[in-house]
Amino acid sequence: MELLAPAGNLEKLKWAVIYGADAVYFGTRFGSLRSFAGNFSFDDAAAGLDLLHAQGKRGYVTLNIYP
Repeated sequence: MELLAPAGNLEKLKWAVIYGADAVYFGTRFGSLRSFAGNFSFDDAAAGLDLLHAQGKRGYVTLNIYP
């Protein structure tokens, strides 16, 4: 079983990790229909994934639109 939490930006991703999430999912500025979620730049996504992997956690990038 895995506790999966949403993150609208890098700060929320960090808080999800602090509060015990096993994995976090998020969208990038390209490909996400959640226009008010904040979404991640590609640099923030890379930093977030580095943080997650350093802690032994997983990150899932969502794609809500067709390319």
